[in-house]
Amino acid sequence: MRWGERSAVAWAAGVGALAILLGQAAAETPRATITLWYPAGQVTAGAAHFADKEIFAAFERANNVKVESVAVDYDTMIQKIFAAAAAKITPDILFVDQSWLPGFLKEDMLEPVAGAAAKKWLAAVSPEIVELSDYGNGQMWGYPQYGIDVYGLTWNKDHFKEAGLDPEKPPKTWDEFREYAKKLTKRDAQGNITRVGYAIRHTGHPHGVVHKHLWAIWGGGADLVDTPLALRGGKTVINNEGGRAALKLVVDMLTVDKSTSLNFPDPRAVFLKGIASMQISETVSIRARQPKEAPGLKWGVALPPLRRAGDKPVTNLNAWMYTVPRAGKNKALAWQAIEWINSEAKDYDLCKKYDATPRYRANWDKEPFRSDPYGQALKAMYPSGRKYPINLGLNGIMDAVGGAIQKVWHNEATIEQALAEAERLANKAIADAAR
Repeated sequence: MRWGERSAVAWAAGVGALAILLGQAAAETPRATITLWYPAGQVTAGAAHFADKEIFAAFERANNVKVESVAVDYDTMIQKIFAAAAAKITPDILFVDQSWLPGFLKEDMLEPVAGAAAKKWLAAVSPEIVELSDYGNGQMWGYPQYGIDVYGLTWNKDHFKEAGLDPEKPPKTWDEFREYAKKLTKRDAQGNITRVGYAIRHTGHPHGVVHKHLWAIWGGGADLVDTPLALRGGKTVINNEGGRAALKLVVDMLTVDKSTSLNFPDPRAVFLKGIASMQISETVSIRARQPKEAPGLKWGVALPPLRRAGDKPVTNLNAWMYTVPRAGKNKALAWQAIEWINSEAKDYDLCKKYDATPRYRANWDKEPFRSDPYGQALKAMYPSGRKYPINLGLNGIMDAVGGAIQKVWHNEATIEQALAEAERLANKAIADAAR
């Protein structure tokens, strides 16, 4: 072969090799990047799963896209979302607390779930998931994540034994709750509390404070708004005898019983550290964190105590939601990713992997969920759960009530003063949202 012929062959081979390399590079370069914002830290157990690089890996490979998960500070996340929407630079997917949705709907910030997809979802999931998903007449604005939040009383069984209490019998009423907390509290030689009988959330975002005490507000006979299933209108029912009783319960534990303290601000953390005997919050968080943070802890879970024996049990049922902002640049791909991770198959796989409770009725009938005592205990609690109001003024209501609780417990205002101010601010938020 002459030199010229060899050169031509080499050139052709080089071009072929280059074409293969370029083809491989093109295949390896995602055609789009989907950005997902989620809350950083230990706010919710499910958010931590986004740190797992494999969670969307199969979807990314199948669709040649990249899902970039970005952790955002919980206490400022709402403000950052509103700022991003105003600047028209929102992420493609928002993973947010369901109690935030009314504020976003008020500003017309979210895309609805397509009618056919919503109908399919509502027909397949369990009743509590239907309640969390349906905003009226089958309208959905997002998908609740697996492992939904049902707020429950968790208690340390060893502390109960030590205090002479039956470790399998939690307090049933507010009076019993106070008596148990007094018996469980420990002090040092100087009288300083070293272990609280009951740990309270009293600092941080006002919404978080409301979340942890809503069981008592509802159980006492008060409410955030008197028309919880309406988007507009109504009025708050926080400043009544029930609301005052709910705040006074903890005031008495702080000042009379001295069975709780403002020196223990994170109830879940101090419970897991063994310096709180009881706390009320998202049970899923304790379930997720306990194996690593307190592997030897023996604990129980039950519905929060009733104000009086014979009252109807009630607690808050909440979820973190996958939603799509209207200003997102990749809405079609975002919905595709959301529907993929919320499919029946992924619901089973992820719940099994992360030891969470499923959403699909069919998955509840499968192992390991069918025989899991913890999951079945939560399932029994779900019918007593209430979802948050969908009123478009909910953000303002939660800010007002959470601020009032903090002022009262920090002795910055009387119960009457704080609730009167909360009533005024909450009703203003309701009225403003109805315009």
